Amino acid sequence: MIAIALDDEPAALQILQRHAEKVPFVELKYAFENAAEALRYLHQHPVDLLFLDVQMPDMLGTDFARLLKNTTTKIIFVTAHADYAVEGFELQALDYLLKPVEFGRFLQACNRALGQQAKQTGEASSLFVKDGYDWVRVNVDEILYIQSDTNLLFIHERTRKVTTRMTLGEMMSQLPTEKFLRIHKSYIVALKAIQKLERHQVTVGSVAIPLAGTYKTELEERLLR
Repeated sequence: MIAIALDDEPAALQILQRHAEKVPFVELKYAFENAAEALRYLHQHPVDLLFLDVQMPDMLGTDFARLLKNTTTKIIFVTAHADYAVEGFELQALDYLLKPVEFGRFLQACNRALGQQAKQTGEASSLFVKDGYDWVRVNVDEILYIQSDTNLLFIHERTRKVTTRMTLGEMMSQLPTEKFLRIHKSYIVALKAIQKLERHQVTVGSVAIPLAGTYKTELEERLLR
């Protein structure tokens, strides 16, 4: 994905550039401190993703975003001001990152952009996770269930298991909610992979996965409605 960034703070741009260098599917082409220069570039070059500050001296990021509402460029707001979040989502921003931006949160936003791009092109939805020193692409439709153990996640696919450092909540925020459900403090399951629903557990393949009572009603409604 081709990306640019617009922020009047050089230090903030440097953080985004360092983060983007670690993400295998994002190429941050340019970082702009001036809104006019960024807009001129966008008029001449197609860009998949824009990391956009909100409070800038020459133009508010929300006003800048309105200039792009008829384009295919996805916008991720990056700001120190949480009170702009509602307006950002009203502008259909893909995500809203608060400064200082942590890498894990940056990656989550990039994976969300990748998923949106896959929907538009009809490709299989996927996300990238770090497995040791390697980046691994995970095909969302291949996931059967995900297990958490302290700060590790074990992503069980049809033919392999991928291990990554992430919380279950972080993973759930990147998965399509219509296909996955958290059913226990340590498990997320793919709804289509469930073969049997019992009082305190579900069966996925040959694996019995515990079902917590707090999630049972929602699971029954999703499976049986």
